[in-house]
Amino acid sequence: MKRLLLVLAVGLFLVPATADAFYRSDKHGTIDLSGRIRSTNTIRHLNMNTHDFIMQRNELKLRFEWKWLDRGKVFKRHTVPWLKRSDIFMLYRGIYDSVYDFTPGLSERYDFQGDEVCGSHATMTSRECMNLESISDDERDALKFKNRIREAYIDLYFKHIPLTLRIGKQQVTWGESDGFRLNDRANTLDLSWHFFQELPPPGYGFDEIRQPFFMVKGLWDLHQIGSLSQPFLEFYWNPGDWNPGKIAFAPRPWGIKLLDPIKNSAGTGALQSAALCGEAPIDPVTGKNTCTGLLNGTELFKHGNYSRNPLENSQFGLRFHFITQKGFEWTLNYLYQRFAPDGSPVAMVKGIPAGSMVEVADTSFAPGMQPGSITAELYCNNLPNSDDVHGPTGNLVYPWATGEACIEYFSPYVHTIGFSLNFFEPTYTQTVWRVESVIDFDLPFFNGDKNNANLSRVPDGPVLLPGISHRNMWKGLLAFDRPTWIRSLNKKTTFFITGQLFWHYIINHERRRCYKDNITDPADPNYVGLIDDWTENCGNDTEFLIDADGDGVPEEQTGLIGPFDLPKLSSLTNKGRDTVRQWEVISTLAILGFYRGGSLVPAFIYIIDPVNSYAQEVALAIDYFYTPNLALNFTTRLIWSGYPWDPNGNIHKKGKVGPYRLDGRSYRDEQFSPWTLNNINRGRSESGFMISYQF
Repeated sequence: MKRLLLVLAVGLFLVPATADAFYRSDKHGTIDLSGRIRSTNTIRHLNMNTHDFIMQRNELKLRFEWKWLDRGKVFKRHTVPWLKRSDIFMLYRGIYDSVYDFTPGLSERYDFQGDEVCGSHATMTSRECMNLESISDDERDALKFKNRIREAYIDLYFKHIPLTLRIGKQQVTWGESDGFRLNDRANTLDLSWHFFQELPPPGYGFDEIRQPFFMVKGLWDLHQIGSLSQPFLEFYWNPGDWNPGKIAFAPRPWGIKLLDPIKNSAGTGALQSAALCGEAPIDPVTGKNTCTGLLNGTELFKHGNYSRNPLENSQFGLRFHFITQKGFEWTLNYLYQRFAPDGSPVAMVKGIPAGSMVEVADTSFAPGMQPGSITAELYCNNLPNSDDVHGPTGNLVYPWATGEACIEYFSPYVHTIGFSLNFFEPTYTQTVWRVESVIDFDLPFFNGDKNNANLSRVPDGPVLLPGISHRNMWKGLLAFDRPTWIRSLNKKTTFFITGQLFWHYIINHERRRCYKDNITDPADPNYVGLIDDWTENCGNDTEFLIDADGDGVPEEQTGLIGPFDLPKLSSLTNKGRDTVRQWEVISTLAILGFYRGGSLVPAFIYIIDPVNSYAQEVALAIDYFYTPNLALNFTTRLIWSGYPWDPNGNIHKKGKVGPYRLDGRSYRDEQFSPWTLNNINRGRSESGFMISYQF
């Protein structure tokens, strides 16, 4: 969205009356003070008859900028010989969301797998479980108030060397893409309160959901290299202040449509405490066995098995920028940092490989500590057998027992190389073209043919948590930006039109190995056996581990499995639905207009995922700058899969029996997309009104 905001700002700059509508400021000498008060009110409409009030977000932003050193002097008096200029910048954001006080109920009842979210909850009905009142008072207090300094850094411009440093809590934005990020990875996203629905601009933008981190960013100006103009080297280093992003779960309005997988014992969701921790202590709320946590103190979507310090959690990026004689603007990029979800169907949790050994501090109930090695199966089978739900007190027979699931959340380091390019083509298209591409090395994927201790498969049966295989992934963008006259709609100014095509491709993807009815010997057409079929998912891709001859060894390989539908022990037997494709594609189109001297700005965004059930989203917005200080915004977002009049994609229609529903009462149309448009976002259409006052 940064590019749309830039174009919009340029457009408004041409109109003096509204040029400062984006940011008001009040300069007092070398100090610049400004701020914003904003109220956002959003209603979700699952269909024409169902409306939920999901957001009443009140925000205060305060911006402080101090040019405390200029032309080598502090306060125009004291000389600093090694600095030419220095600025200090701070940005505060305080938030109060009142929906956590009056706790409206939510109409969503089903998760993206087609199950009732609350399932067989022991103490709550589905309506009660999906009400915000089911969240504890302390947790609601923590959610409704946000009070923090978002950004605070100092800029240093050195006098005798062409180096600029920015040190402090900041956002670093690289690359050419808008929305779906490729090289733009220095800051992870907070998807807990509005997912990626902070669109379209100018009212919304990803700057609001990026998480600023403490970093050191530097730029070394190379002035001129031969025929290359504006060459520079830029780097950033995050000395440990990194987290994998924020993701919430139901019943939060924009949480993933699952209860917390680790705490959930309702018989639903991708992972189930009842299956993972069947011998763990009883949770007093659900009345069922519930895991106390994950291995090694890790927390799902919060942190892995590392400390937030420079030795264990540093992140680093480097890019070289230049412009050729013909106006091609390039950057060459290298990133080395922990991987965070970006639309790739990667594994985010892992078990302990079957057949391995685990070191424990005490191996038996005999007096004293007796450290040693035990099998992973023995360790994982008895790990949940803790006697205390509140802490890892162990068990008399199994002293290593903690009540934890034998699963670890992890964010592995990944090497990434990439480039970005933009250029203006004046002859045929009069268009700015943008290209961006990266290769991620050794990304982790779930492999259905690898077993974990205590979570393994049986022939013709499910695998609760597969093992891990690593693959390389190529990701890219082809985009265009074009000011275009549509005189029938606007005779005074052009419309800004931009389109983007994104793709993901698994480079060393192994094809699924099939068994049924495949002819492997062209010389003998009657021979049926195993082949490597050219199709990505040959045979029946919902069946796991075909054991046709009954020898206990499956002849068919399952291959890679997506993270959204890990098979369950309690239902669906041997069915698996989230297959990993070698190619994934998604496309966006955005149009912005300018009326009434730039004070009225309509915006349109269309997103389509043609690979996954043609999931689509349309966002329509109107921004009206009533005065240079006061802006009004109305936005509606329509999200559906398949047909616009059935936004939930036929998940539940009485009288139809689908391939996975066992009770015959309803039709299931589960959909799993790594882009999340047709599973997490599907059916969450909404409309909102926002008012902003800038001072």
